[in-house]
Amino acid sequence: MTALQTSTKAAPMTRREFLYYVWGASMALALAEMGGAILWFVLPRFKAGEFGGLFRIELDQIPPPDTANPIDYPDGRFWLVSAGEKIASDPRTLPGYKTAPGVVALYKICVHLGCIYRWVPTNNRYECPCHGSKYIPNGVRIDGPARRNLDRFVIQAVDAGGQVLAQTQIGDPDSDPTVGLPISIPAGTAALIVDTGKRILGERNPK
Repeated sequence: MTALQTSTKAAPMTRREFLYYVWGASMALALAEMGGAILWFVLPRFKAGEFGGLFRIELDQIPPPDTANPIDYPDGRFWLVSAGEKIASDPRTLPGYKTAPGVVALYKICVHLGCIYRWVPTNNRYECPCHGSKYIPNGVRIDGPARRNLDRFVIQAVDAGGQVLAQTQIGDPDSDPTVGLPISIPAGTAALIVDTGKRILGERNPK
């Protein structure tokens, strides 16, 4: 048998090499478990009915358009506003501001420096007690120092089977005039779903 015909056999694995492989596999498994644990704690897991999760509002709980006061949802940290033509055409709205009739969920935090603003029924507006910013019922800013409208949450109108019939437009309100505007409630709507995990920044004001 010549040298070309002689097959070369692989050298058997030494004890040290075997231990290296076992150690490497153990480290990889430990890192994978550690990464999974970190993701488990870091990623939010919000339940329905708590801030960061979904809030279901049945059709009979939605206020009629132009109701005097917004509906307070303290667990979701939002005001639910049903804006009719009266609110949408509020004469206090400054020129160039985008408004529309429909339903909107306003985040309860002032966009200036994060204070909790309040609803003042005698003035028919929201007022921030920290620095005096003021907003009309649909969240449009009418007085500073804030320089944009109130933030709002995404709303879906769903039928009895859960099919989405309408939804708040998502995107950049400064470049798309339809983003964040109140949504109309289509025929066949059974409930609104307010997603407090999806916040749309208020539009920057022209003045």
